[in-house]
Amino acid sequence: IAELTFTDINGQNYSLADFRDKKHVVLVVTRGFAGSVCLYCATQTSRLLTNYQKFVDRDAEVVVVFPIETTDDSRRHRDFAVGVKNKLDTPPEKIPFPIVLDVELKAVDQLGIRKDLSKPATYIIDKQGQVRFAYVGESLADRPSVKALLDQLDGLKSP
Repeated sequence: IAELTFTDINGQNYSLADFRDKKHVVLVVTRGFAGSVCLYCATQTSRLLTNYQKFVDRDAEVVVVFPIETTDDSRRHRDFAVGVKNKLDTPPEKIPFPIVLDVELKAVDQLGIRKDLSKPATYIIDKQGQVRFAYVGESLADRPSVKALLDQLDGLKSP
């Protein structure tokens, strides 16, 4: 997982390996755009946004993944960011963590979580690149709480 690469909204490669030895990563894979923005995905992302400083305090970066089938779907990224913003009063460009694209569901397939687009999934990768927590939802609403993620991060020992 620590070697996965994504595409940022500007079309540049975005690699989780860049965080090695620097930060823990909370990797959240949303469902993607399945005809509309997933309400549960937007709610989960807005909760991460509201609590972002708590993740920073634990030396972690939040990375939200938006799976898309084709590059043409990349415009849906903005719809998702607006959906997150509508839950809060934060303009999409002020979201402090990256929302990256998984073009052609490559990472989704590597993780084995494809369903329609993707099952909702959350991973914590430590600074050494080891997966320390993995949670794949059985339903759209099945996601770990912010508290559960913070508790997992609290359990990681910094070198």
